[in-house]
Amino acid sequence: MKPVIVVLLVLVLAAAAAAQPTGNRFIPPAKDNVSDNMADAREGGETYADAYAIPSDLPGDFWTDSGATCDNRDDITLTCGSGVAPDVVYRLSPAEEMDLTIDLCGSGYDTALEIQDGIGVPILCNDDYCGLQSGFAHVIVQPGHTYYLIVDAYATNCGSYILTIQRNQPCILTCPPRSYAEGEPPCGPDYVDHWNGGCNSDPFVIEGGGAGVTCGKSGTYLFHGWSYRDTDWYEVHGLDQVATATLIAEFPCQLIFIYGTDCSYIQYTQSTADACEGTMLWRMLGNWAEAWIWVGPSVFSGVPCDADYLLELEGVWPHYSPVDNETWGEIKGMFR
Repeated sequence: MKPVIVVLLVLVLAAAAAAQPTGNRFIPPAKDNVSDNMADAREGGETYADAYAIPSDLPGDFWTDSGATCDNRDDITLTCGSGVAPDVVYRLSPAEEMDLTIDLCGSGYDTALEIQDGIGVPILCNDDYCGLQSGFAHVIVQPGHTYYLIVDAYATNCGSYILTIQRNQPCILTCPPRSYAEGEPPCGPDYVDHWNGGCNSDPFVIEGGGAGVTCGKSGTYLFHGWSYRDTDWYEVHGLDQVATATLIAEFPCQLIFIYGTDCSYIQYTQSTADACEGTMLWRMLGNWAEAWIWVGPSVFSGVPCDADYLLELEGVWPHYSPVDNETWGEIKGMFR
């Protein structure tokens, strides 16, 4: 959805920290022209045609390369951050589906990074991910595709960069029996949320929630070249007892319990969790007292639009039809 309510800026969290490498470090063979100087020869390729090839099997689940861009040309214009800065290009043709964290953290200038699925077809673009450096958590790449990684910069910046790619452990959820489906169409380029975007939609739109488990989908996408996230809003009503919301997702996620349901003056508590890790919020709600539950990625890029999450609500009025009272332990057991 396209965030249009200024007050929701307070809900933004820093992106989740990248997971540690799971295997042995693999340092690619040195290229004759590699150094870490501000004005060295090319590291990544100058254009798509001579893009430097990243190993297709990502040996050791970790790969890194370094170089500098000041002596390169501005060949490619990104959909974010880039002005007339010099850039370099890498190419990845994965041998199998992989969940990757790709970043320029530790680089010496204000970077920008874009991933394209084929030449000139951007799927992700980021300016600031780790300070002024760029990156993405949980990028899903597929075999049979050729991805181009363009190391660029904000405005006219250039300098020494460090490109790091690490493979994450897969996280896959399945819906428990008799759960509820969110039903929202998948997001995508220039997506506008008319389903359950809450205060971020114009006009306001929210989905009915209730006791039980809801299976939803979320993700991140580009809207006119800028990175956005699909956020889902659920309306619940209290039972004069403690209401709890528990979330687990295939992506770094954020959960917000909104008890001051006024788009101009939202009051809330929030928490975050990494992929495959659960998080919970709770609050006393009077009988039929209204609250909103907000679910979405904690990052603004790198999450596919069909990524799954499970939201369990307890201590609130049920949906219109009964549902099995799934426990949190049972939800965690839904991994496969």
